[in-house]
Amino acid sequence: MVKTKTGIRARKPAEYNGVIANVEFKTAKAKAIHAVFLIIMLIISLICVVPILWMLISAFKDTKEFLQIPPSFFPEHFDIGKLGRVWKDYNFLMLFGNTIYMAAGDIVFTIVVNGLAGYVLSRLKPRGSRLIFMLIVWTMLLPNNVSQVPLFMTFTDFPVIHANLSNTYWAMWLSAGANCYYILLFKSFFDSLSISYFEAAKVDGCSNIGMFFRIVIPLSLPIIAVIIIFQFNTAWGSFFWPYLLINNPDRVVLGQKLFSMKSNTPIDEYLCAMIFVIIPPAILYAIFQKQIMGGINIGGVKG
Repeated sequence: MVKTKTGIRARKPAEYNGVIANVEFKTAKAKAIHAVFLIIMLIISLICVVPILWMLISAFKDTKEFLQIPPSFFPEHFDIGKLGRVWKDYNFLMLFGNTIYMAAGDIVFTIVVNGLAGYVLSRLKPRGSRLIFMLIVWTMLLPNNVSQVPLFMTFTDFPVIHANLSNTYWAMWLSAGANCYYILLFKSFFDSLSISYFEAAKVDGCSNIGMFFRIVIPLSLPIIAVIIIFQFNTAWGSFFWPYLLINNPDRVVLGQKLFSMKSNTPIDEYLCAMIFVIIPPAILYAIFQKQIMGGINIGGVKG
């Protein structure tokens, strides 16, 4: 209880340790519930972490150790030089360059095209924008398999110009620029921006496209950062469309290469290759985990 200015005693707000108040946490029942949830989360964490640790450690085993019975968790001899040999023998420098180049194009198309679509639906709202928004939402309900054949026909014989986009990254870039989920994210975020910014820009004679690049983009860096991270992870593990459309060995990306290595690569070298693939997204997540978990909200205009 605390005393107020009027002399009336009010109850002090309860302090919480998570979802359990500190007062309740002192009881045996609350402690038991906390312990049960802690054990469950520990088991789930081990299920997620142990396979990755096994892969990292087993990459340094030789083929004989993989086949021995009983199996061993730790290798008898650590051969660090194996990583360098696998990197050089399978030309991972080229694979990384191709994948990063494809991911960069995906990010540009994702931000510019989907961002403009979200901006039009959120701020410009031309005639028929509600119908377009409804169609975008409806397309999210369609299974991906429905669009695969029409998209493949489009990419191999692009309408009007009749260009074949095989052995190029344009198919992946165009697909990244037509992502319904990102359009909805952009629209939702742009709806939260204060209208005062746009009114002031119109008074200064700024065009609609100018407002997008000079006002909307700088104010939307948090959501843009989140979408960049999501799209980079998607492009990094991209397999389906590169596998269908890219046949040139000089343009192969990491997802294709890992798939082709499954049948003719020793298991220890294959695990080394998997290490190379998972390290960049893991580092990216470790650095930007706060943005990935939800981004940052921008406040209104301070007057």
